[in-house]
Amino acid sequence: MAKSDTLSSSQGGEFSSEKRLCVARIATAHGIKGYVRAKIFMENPHDIEDYNPLFTSETGAETLHVTLKNPIKNQWLVEIGGVSDRTEAEKLRNLDLYINADALPEAEDGAFYYKDLIGLTAYDDKGETVGKVINVDNFGSGDLLEIKPMDGESFYLPFKDEFSGNIDLKAKTIVVTNFEDYRF
Repeated sequence: MAKSDTLSSSQGGEFSSEKRLCVARIATAHGIKGYVRAKIFMENPHDIEDYNPLFTSETGAETLHVTLKNPIKNQWLVEIGGVSDRTEAEKLRNLDLYINADALPEAEDGAFYYKDLIGLTAYDDKGETVGKVINVDNFGSGDLLEIKPMDGESFYLPFKDEFSGNIDLKAKTIVVTNFEDYRF
């Protein structure tokens, strides 16, 4: 994680790199007009346009304006402001796009953002500490909680009902079950 310098943002005041959320990744250039294909990590992909401009680096110093065109398989065709040919679009390959997490609306009652899970202490159903949630990932087959035990290597646990139970954001806890086969 980058240093937490405070920077000015067009998405609502000051923020630190600790408060940025990756909402998309540009995969590759598409066609000759400068469009790119991107994986959007938001529940409703079109919401990404509401957060323009998007940050392109750890420091948040550079931004891009995105316009979604149409879905392509599990990605989206995206027009990037100021990018008008394939050569320029190729330079954006594998670029992550971020928003200021504070710009997100409050989660509804009983709902949460995945970013809210990071830092929760994971307990088993007997109340024993399993570890801390250090990340939420998705490598293509579903969401995974990365849990770091007090000792040993971190492990991934599918974020599904059969593996996770009560989530208490105020107490900063989550109950996990059936995790033994996933520990190293």
